[in-house]
Amino acid sequence: MERWDFDDWAESYDEDVEIDDWIHRDYWNVLKLVAERAKGLVLDVGCGTGDILRFLDPENYIGLEPSPGMRERFREKYGFEPLGGHFLRIPLPDGSVDTVVTTYAFHHVPDEEKQDAIREMLRVLRPGGKIIIADVMFKSEEAKMCIGGEDGLTEEIEDEYFATVEGLRKICEKLGLECQFERVNRYVWLAEIVSSH
Repeated sequence: MERWDFDDWAESYDEDVEIDDWIHRDYWNVLKLVAERAKGLVLDVGCGTGDILRFLDPENYIGLEPSPGMRERFREKYGFEPLGGHFLRIPLPDGSVDTVVTTYAFHHVPDEEKQDAIREMLRVLRPGGKIIIADVMFKSEEAKMCIGGEDGLTEEIEDEYFATVEGLRKICEKLGLECQFERVNRYVWLAEIVSSH
């Protein structure tokens, strides 16, 4: 996580997401799509400054954010602070939320830790709950390279741990989970993961 200096970024984060660059294209639309699919008590992993609260009820919401700077900015905006923690360490008991959402944050999880991150999100879900991941993703490693080359973004894409639909499907199969994917734009996909048990 130290690679990205989120504490420093917290100062300008809300302005930066308004810039319609390749990562944040359709930003508010993506957050709205995720919020519309969430139900019950929602945990937002990597919540940043809490932008999704534009579309969710704060009474049924728990934010989780590793960066003290982002948590402070969140508190300034909403009057309460998210929990400290991250994808691999969620400080909640088993089966405590109905939906886990994460937007524009899963690409900070190294590929070799993505399965553990999904397992940890699964742990805090109640039976019948679901995980919703919205982030820059690519259909396959080949598609990632191809789009990177075509759009002159190879360096930026290689600097992050963007998931692939193929890779997430494999993880879900291994963990006995059902998953559905929806492409929002050229870069962003939305994944819905539910336990089949």
